[in-house]
Amino acid sequence: MKKNDKSINTFLYGGDYNPDQWPEDTWSKDIQVFKKADINSATINIFSWALLEPEEGKYDFSELDKVVKKLSDANFDIGIGTSTAAMPAWMFKKYPDVARVDYQGRRHVFGQRYNFCPNSKNYQRLAGNLVEELAKHYQNNPNIVVWHVNNEYGGNCYCENCQHEFRKWLKDKYQTLDALNKAWNMNVWSHTIYDWDEIVVPN
Repeated sequence: MKKNDKSINTFLYGGDYNPDQWPEDTWSKDIQVFKKADINSATINIFSWALLEPEEGKYDFSELDKVVKKLSDANFDIGIGTSTAAMPAWMFKKYPDVARVDYQGRRHVFGQRYNFCPNSKNYQRLAGNLVEELAKHYQNNPNIVVWHVNNEYGGNCYCENCQHEFRKWLKDKYQTLDALNKAWNMNVWSHTIYDWDEIVVPN
């Protein structure tokens, strides 16, 4: 991939813009209003995964291309989101493990944003594929100056995958249970850990 060499030499003033959520005939009016407000940048494509990949492996950037062109023609600096914080319905149906499990042990269903298990191999694979396609598709657009990776809070997952990865991380960090118990002062409330599998993700 070629590096985008455009430098940002002005203060970016703008915010999230989600034109995919309303009719296309309003977009030009939006840009006129933005210009009057001295807005010079827009972050787009935050929650558009279902539009970009209506079925697994079939990518369609035509709608996003229109938005990028409209903003580029108006000389806006563009931040482009990865769209990976809100998964399409087909993914939940085909790969149930992508959905997060809350602290009460309930696996969530389709219908929320930031509802993924970060340790699901299917989620990691599909999100990685989408981001790679986006990067290839827009790598040479000089108006795209930043990538918006994520800014959502919440959505923690407590599934077995996350428990396993958490314990693995702790083993790498502390090496021994003695070291972990000492660092966490686990003698309080009789919380001493004697087996790595006794550790649960804090909830």
